[in-house]
Amino acid sequence: MLAFAISHKMRQTSVVLAGLIVFLLPILVGISGVLLPAAGYFPALGFNQLSFHPAMSFITTPGVSASIWLALKTGLIATIFSLLCCFIILTGLMHDRGFSLLRRTLAALVAVPHSAIAIGLVFLLAPSGWLIRILSPGITGFDSPPDWSLVPDPYGWVLIFGLMAKEIPFLLMVSLAAIATLPVRQFEQIANSLGYGRVAAWATLILPLIYRQIRLPVFAVLVFSLSVVDMALLLAPTLPPPLAILVLHGFLDADLAARLPASFGAILQIALAVIGIGIWYAVEALCRHFISSWQRGGWRLGKIDRYLPVFSIMAVIPLAAACAGLVAACLWSIAGSWFFPSALPQNFHLIHWQDMTSYVPLLKNSFLLAGGASFAALLVVLAWSYAAPFSNFTNRWLLGCIFMPFFIPQISFLLGMQISLSRVGLDGTWLALIWVHMIFILPYTWLIVIPARRALDHRLDHLAATLGASGWRRFITLHMPLMAYPLATALFIGIAVSMALYLPTVFVGAGRINTITVEAVSLASGGSRGPAGLAAMLQIAIPVISFAIIHWGLRCRFGRFSGMQSGRLQ
Repeated sequence: MLAFAISHKMRQTSVVLAGLIVFLLPILVGISGVLLPAAGYFPALGFNQLSFHPAMSFITTPGVSASIWLALKTGLIATIFSLLCCFIILTGLMHDRGFSLLRRTLAALVAVPHSAIAIGLVFLLAPSGWLIRILSPGITGFDSPPDWSLVPDPYGWVLIFGLMAKEIPFLLMVSLAAIATLPVRQFEQIANSLGYGRVAAWATLILPLIYRQIRLPVFAVLVFSLSVVDMALLLAPTLPPPLAILVLHGFLDADLAARLPASFGAILQIALAVIGIGIWYAVEALCRHFISSWQRGGWRLGKIDRYLPVFSIMAVIPLAAACAGLVAACLWSIAGSWFFPSALPQNFHLIHWQDMTSYVPLLKNSFLLAGGASFAALLVVLAWSYAAPFSNFTNRWLLGCIFMPFFIPQISFLLGMQISLSRVGLDGTWLALIWVHMIFILPYTWLIVIPARRALDHRLDHLAATLGASGWRRFITLHMPLMAYPLATALFIGIAVSMALYLPTVFVGAGRINTITVEAVSLASGGSRGPAGLAAMLQIAIPVISFAIIHWGLRCRFGRFSGMQSGRLQ
């Protein structure tokens, strides 16, 4: 018994240490790689003493205060509006027939990379974009593109809109997963019997319970919105840009000494994320106070329900705009002549698609990187789940390591990680790039696989063990069929997340390993509409093709186990 306890403790310790090595160590190394230059210490460039000069140099940069305010404003407003729209859609459309169509499109929108959404919005909202073309000249009276431009706008509202178009589907998916664990119908019936309207019932009873379960993804959305790079490069104002873009420009400056003040900006980005989370806590407190007052007052607010369809339609507008933008990108990829103000191209051609040979290396890199990182993340999670039972100690420390990439801005540690990798000769290698992508993929894999692993009916496992089946045989013949769909979902989500990773690929890839996402952002920034539209379509194609392959393989291998999805005895 003592030997078993010692072995159990050793397995737990090894799991925690593995988590620290895989996740915590690279992030800490990356942060130290920007912390020391931020303090003026960069021996490679001849800076051997600590100083406040990098901090003062960055703080005195023209427009830096406006950049900080822009990043804070866009990040907070985008997160608040995304969560509000998510809750409005759930409240107003949850039981409508049209919600099933919206629900089927969520996975597709979540799989679309941020840069593809941004490219689509550029094609939609530009002065000669598809929206102006559709409304001209009948409604707008424009016979030529207007002089003003919505993309980018000087206040960051288009960036907020783009973030909402991407984050609303994600929050809806996690919210629907939370709703599956709640007796929503019973709650609605009880509220209706007490005279509460639909809005009052959901706002005071159901939505607070949903928010408790999706709080972690909301924080992840907030930190990402505060430090977004790929969407900001296309949609954010340039004078001044958001803080993350200002830091990125410093890192990419030809003058290597500019990395020192940029490093301080990266540390400032972490402080901005902390401030954003602190403000969010204050908003949570205000909302709790308001809902408590609402509950104590017994406000039924039945008259508000009549306006709920209007609010629901308004909440869906960002999703509709994202879909319309992707259609516009597709049209530009096959457009020949398309003169303003025609709503559709005068003719079509496949010149850009015929030049696919130049994109083949990028597609190959993207597919191998996304598939390799997703598969590696899945193997790591499965190894952890079977290495040791998940006690509170293991959960507390290991989960802290796993979810840390959610709460630390990418720009804050990727440069330091790249510098550290260059010192050991691993920058620009497939090993380093797959490792970094795996760090960002694994939290999503964990959230999908571990609940499925815990939901398995262990009576089946014990029965197989009594029949002499080894642990490996039980995993292959029993656990894999029961967990087939969660594992396939984890692979698909991992590929989609990897496709959306722009900044890790730029830094860790060191320009030697490029992907279709990096190329798409570059083409869109350069104003090449046709090639950019093609690149956006190719970004979407990889997750779609991957999903088709995974689904086909799943049906071929585990189709006969379709009645065992729950992992329990029937």
